[in-house]
Amino acid sequence: MADDKHPLDVVSNLKDRARRPAALATIRELADEKLLAGRDLTEFTAENPGRGPLFAPTPRELNQHQDGLSRKATYVARCKSLDAARTVGAEPSVDERVLVSDYSRRLVDEVAPQVQVEVRRSARVVDGAVSVRAKDDLGLLDKVARMAEGIDGRPGRPKYQVGDAIDAVGARIVVPDTVRLEHLVSEVKDRFGTGDGGRILEMENMYSDPKPHNPSYRVVPFIIAVEVAGMPYTFELQVCTWRSSIASDLEHNTVYKPHIRPTPGEQEKVRRMQAEAAALDQDETRSRWHV
Repeated sequence: MADDKHPLDVVSNLKDRARRPAALATIRELADEKLLAGRDLTEFTAENPGRGPLFAPTPRELNQHQDGLSRKATYVARCKSLDAARTVGAEPSVDERVLVSDYSRRLVDEVAPQVQVEVRRSARVVDGAVSVRAKDDLGLLDKVARMAEGIDGRPGRPKYQVGDAIDAVGARIVVPDTVRLEHLVSEVKDRFGTGDGGRILEMENMYSDPKPHNPSYRVVPFIIAVEVAGMPYTFELQVCTWRSSIASDLEHNTVYKPHIRPTPGEQEKVRRMQAEAAALDQDETRSRWHV
């Protein structure tokens, strides 16, 4: 709540009188850590593997062309070839900053509203809550600089450009449970399409393939192509459960980007809460998909 300069959905939920009780109940559930009870998440998942479609591996052909090239990479290259703003790198000139400012205006005024309309159609199918945001020019240039230098212990990418920020417009659909998350993943694939004729350029699945540096982070992100006024763009759509959204928001601004300077003890508690959310989601699928 103290991080008013970088508010995420969890803060909006806590400030909303109607949603506050549910948000507080979930935060309390995660803080109690009753399911893990001191166990490591890796140990828990080995003993209690997830079940059902959320834990099915992502087919290779969904993210790659038949020749093995990345769908996302080839689409991003096309976008850059059509828009000089997206070729701006980590050390922009004054003129390049003007280009990025106009690009961010298009994202906010033209792309984000269209994404909102499209994403809401999928959300209505599963009674999901939608949020959409677009990076401004300062946010875009900041990301380019950080990626060029290297973040999260990963080596820098000195050739990183504005157009490589495929999440410049980001959307999230939050659903109450893993039952509806399974339905939502299927709905998104059906609505936007996969393969050569589809608009889904990339799908990841943190349930079947958790991030090595943060295995507690559970979300299913898609990179989706969208065309506005004859110009191609991308947006990232993240779909997740209510509990995983709260856990990831708490972690994002205290551990991933510690804007409010939490203590090491507070950071460790947030990490354990995120692990509890992952375990709860996993346990929920086990109760429905019996071997």
